[in-house]
Amino acid sequence: MRIAIVEDNAAQATELVQMTETCAPFACEIGEEDIFPDAEAFLASRRFYDLVLIDCLLPGKSGVELARELRQENAVTSIIFVTAYLEYAAEGYETEALRYLLKPVTEEKLTEALSFYAQRAQSDRTVELTGSVKHPVFVRSSQIMYIEAVKRGVVVRTERETVESVRSLAQFETELGDVYFFRTQRRFLVGFRYIEKREDDTLVMRGGERVKLSRRRISAFNRAMAKYIRMSK
Repeated sequence: MRIAIVEDNAAQATELVQMTETCAPFACEIGEEDIFPDAEAFLASRRFYDLVLIDCLLPGKSGVELARELRQENAVTSIIFVTAYLEYAAEGYETEALRYLLKPVTEEKLTEALSFYAQRAQSDRTVELTGSVKHPVFVRSSQIMYIEAVKRGVVVRTERETVESVRSLAQFETELGDVYFFRTQRRFLVGFRYIEKREDDTLVMRGGERVKLSRRRISAFNRAMAKYIRMSK
């Protein structure tokens, strides 16, 4: 779990780090390299973070401007704004921030925000697609429509893009689990949320794409789909 703090006031940044490590319902350790005094320093780091706590009022680019740029690069990193001015909440709406915490931040409010993040992350985890250290691509598991095995790895299909990966289908199957995804045959792992309907041994996906379902797996698919529907209610 990688967490960054973007705060220009050094004392407030230190206090926020200590509170986050204390209040988080999961193990986390925020190092000095994860604390940034402004937007430019954060963007220049080119590091991926699961969660970023951003002060809205920063020197140079504002925290909201930073969040907008971050969203252009990825839709995965979760954002919590920390602000002394509630009017920033409206400006940052399109960045899909989890929470807006009003300064001075209390342990109660921070605990609630971090608990909300943890609950969402548990069911919609961050997945690294490419298997590349130099050029990693991250998405949320809910964004994966299906994964298809090819000769040298897999192709991951989302609604927005298609990404080639050197990772194996078995690795993705283990990581994603069997509640939200199903192995339809040797080559395909599909996301239940993107299945529109089943036509005999074919699954019709959102957008009209079609994926073959092994006839030997139809009964298992029906049981798994029923379980998914119960879990999603």
